[in-house]
Amino acid sequence: MELPGEWVEKADVFLREAKRHIEEGIYWLSCFEAQQAAELYLKALHVAAAGLYPFTHDLSELLESLKALNFNPPDDLFVIADALTAHYTLLRYPGRKSVSYTKSLAERCVSYAERIIEWVKRVSEMEG
Repeated sequence: MELPGEWVEKADVFLREAKRHIEEGIYWLSCFEAQQAAELYLKALHVAAAGLYPFTHDLSELLESLKALNFNPPDDLFVIADALTAHYTLLRYPGRKSVSYTKSLAERCVSYAERIIEWVKRVSEMEG
């Protein structure tokens, strides 16, 4: 199953920028971009499988809806999806950060996004 190119391209840019922003010390933005990369890959899988995607930014909801499409996301992806989703909601508006953004946290967010992306790529290749 081929993932839609425009979705993957945008997701890859977000992931690349997340890594760059770690190097620049902009940790909050790195976490946001990591969440966006994971979200776009999950939605790309939805589009490839069903032609549409759920209108949500909650990564766990996206994983749940993939279950309905006969994908089987591992339980650990739900844990990291919950962790990443928080960075989308916390960072959309100034003054709402309740988290201390550090290099370690940003690196963890990127790692979580990469794990979700690797799963999406693996299952899309298996379906293709």
